[in-house]
Amino acid sequence: MKFNTGAALVVMSFGLFAGAVSAKPSLAPTVVTPEAADKMVVIKETTKSVNVFENDTVLFKVGDKQFAVKFDGNNYVYDLGQLAPEGFLTHKVKVYVAPNPTLHEQGIP
Repeated sequence: MKFNTGAALVVMSFGLFAGAVSAKPSLAPTVVTPEAADKMVVIKETTKSVNVFENDTVLFKVGDKQFAVKFDGNNYVYDLGQLAPEGFLTHKVKVYVAPNPTLHEQGIP
């Protein structure tokens, strides 16, 4: 039986590529402990949207309740109600995540 070296290399390369893709970290926001937060945002009845940067860990205060979220990715829009614990929000609030200017050399010159 003949062994096809070219086919074996293609299969091995595909396996390495698939492993690299599956090792990619999740960029979804994660709920964390309030003590981990480095910023605070107060959500009022009039709050329609919030702007944050990637890698921000934000403490959201809603009345006398609070929760914190770490935003790992950027250029995303999230519904804060999907991230908040059940019953925290009474209205829709969008969270816009922008690239962190200190990480991407962006900003005002």
